[in-house]
Amino acid sequence: MSERLFIRLGKTSEHPCSWLVWSEQEQEIIASGELTDAASLSTLAERAGNRPVDVLVPAASMTLTQIALPEKGQRQALKALPYMLEETLATDVDNMHFVVGSREGEQLNVAAVAHEQMQAWLAWLHEAGLKVKRIVPDCLALPLEQCRWAAMSLGNEYLIRTSEGSGISLPKAWSAFALPQLVNNATALNDNQTINVASYSDDIAIEGVEVDNKPLDLPMMVLAKGILNAPINLLSGIYKPKREYSKHLMVWKNTAIIVVVAIVLALINKGLAIHQLNNDTDALRAQSEVIFKQAVPGVNRIVNVRSQMDSELRRMQGQGGGAAFFEMLDGLKPAFNKVPDLKPNSLRFEGNREELRMQITAQNYAQVDQFKEIVAKDFQLEGGAMNSTDENVTSTLTLRTK
Repeated sequence: MSERLFIRLGKTSEHPCSWLVWSEQEQEIIASGELTDAASLSTLAERAGNRPVDVLVPAASMTLTQIALPEKGQRQALKALPYMLEETLATDVDNMHFVVGSREGEQLNVAAVAHEQMQAWLAWLHEAGLKVKRIVPDCLALPLEQCRWAAMSLGNEYLIRTSEGSGISLPKAWSAFALPQLVNNATALNDNQTINVASYSDDIAIEGVEVDNKPLDLPMMVLAKGILNAPINLLSGIYKPKREYSKHLMVWKNTAIIVVVAIVLALINKGLAIHQLNNDTDALRAQSEVIFKQAVPGVNRIVNVRSQMDSELRRMQGQGGGAAFFEMLDGLKPAFNKVPDLKPNSLRFEGNREELRMQITAQNYAQVDQFKEIVAKDFQLEGGAMNSTDENVTSTLTLRTK
């Protein structure tokens, strides 16, 4: 989106707040104005819409300084940075938020602002419904335009950027005393080289420097053009914004959760069904092995019942009696149906003689006689001796086709 909303906050909630909507594509101001206090920021929520929001805060509310820190071993030294600046600051470093900026030779630019101040700014913006991309000290948004310094008159103060990552906000009442001292110190540090200043106001008069007058624009527009290239963003560390998911993804969030739950339940149900099927398969396999052992006496070990059954059938077919064996078994079905308590213990088929020898068990002699009477109608039958115990009667029958 080419349009952006820029806001400059005050130090306290009672201070006025300036704002501007700038079109990067058209390079023109869409709208601008000033709010009486921070409580009025909510009026900008509708104007902000989906535009990125960039915020400027007064440099007078923080300390912008430099510290000598060699680049070698910088990562370890940064952990001790607050305590290295403890004598420079007038407050407890534990109550300060530190942000590291750009490096200038052996000097490292650092911004230090009180947590209380940061939390106040963020609270105003949150209550107004404004989501912010960056918060920048206002003096660091002044474009240097190939000059060493940049300066602008803003209300009762001068904003002065003194390097890539440092600057001050100077009350105009102090300028007669403070500006010459600031210039002398900077000149001495740079071998008495003349300082050139990019001036964005017509009332900038600083002795001992070369003033390079820039086109006079609204102060907020000058700052808006420079904020995107500012070297420091105070929204870092614990104040770094959390990544927000796309609104479209959030709309589908509940649906996605339901879909995931449904898939998990379906997988659980599928797993239970497979488990039950495996149990049924194991039961059928065990039952098949029992029947196979009954049909083929002498088999003690079963590895693959289907393979062994096929092998046994091929053996029977090789003897020329495979079909006769199954025909005889089919002919015995009526007898077994009428005498259900009579059970075969073993079956042995002689293919060459087409003879089926069967050992049976019944509850009493009457059942054996009844079975023999039924079978004799369709087969030649020879009955062996019957043995009786307290629980059952056993006998051996030899059957041949008529």
